[in-house]
Amino acid sequence: METITNFRDLGGIKNREGQVLAGKKLLRSGELSKVSPQDQNELVENYRLGKITDLRSSQEIKERPDEHFKNTDYVHIDIFKNVKGQGTGLDDFKQIFSPDTARNYMKETYRTMAVNPSAQEGFKKVIESALSVDSNKSFLFHCFAGKDRTGVSATLLLEILNVPKETIYKDYLATNAMRVQENDEIIAKAIKEGTDSKTIEALKIALTVDASYLDTFYQMVNEEFGGIKNYLTNELKITSNMQNEVRSLYLANSK
Repeated sequence: METITNFRDLGGIKNREGQVLAGKKLLRSGELSKVSPQDQNELVENYRLGKITDLRSSQEIKERPDEHFKNTDYVHIDIFKNVKGQGTGLDDFKQIFSPDTARNYMKETYRTMAVNPSAQEGFKKVIESALSVDSNKSFLFHCFAGKDRTGVSATLLLEILNVPKETIYKDYLATNAMRVQENDEIIAKAIKEGTDSKTIEALKIALTVDASYLDTFYQMVNEEFGGIKNYLTNELKITSNMQNEVRSLYLANSK
């Protein structure tokens, strides 16, 4: 997808039982604000796109709305809706003024995504949204860069699908290779606008992912809720039946 940043199909990933995620079913990406007609057609016709779930803030959507996709449902779930002073949009990243601050900011953001009730409600809605797609259609979820809000959403869905943690991290870290061009363009624009060097270095950090960020999410889940299974069931209220439905919908030959 030439005009969709950080796009990937999670199909082909194997879980612990050797089952494979179905292709053209579970899709993740960055924002869909500059999608070409060709890529729109590819998603609608080849991937049978059924639903888009947008995890950005209302302000982000106002500034850079998604393109309209025919015959596709659109759902807005603001992960940071009731969180003050934190976010993972471009404007949030531009307010970080040093590399050390950037690393700490990102880790704190992942702590927030784990424990904040508003963020938890958002992730619950993401999973519910994934369950409400027709079985012959695909589900695409995204935020601004497709790395943090999207990364945690992918982590939770892959955990439900019983994917090994090392595979979850591999998918999470793939963002860095897939966002090189887009990040370079953002950095070049910031330099052209006269942004100072420390802020540029901080922006470079904020625009990438690091294993320590996802480590922080898992650490908070383990410390506060007793592990990812308890987190999904007790905090997000994703029942065993709902988790089985996710597996039925997104694992190949699982029916």
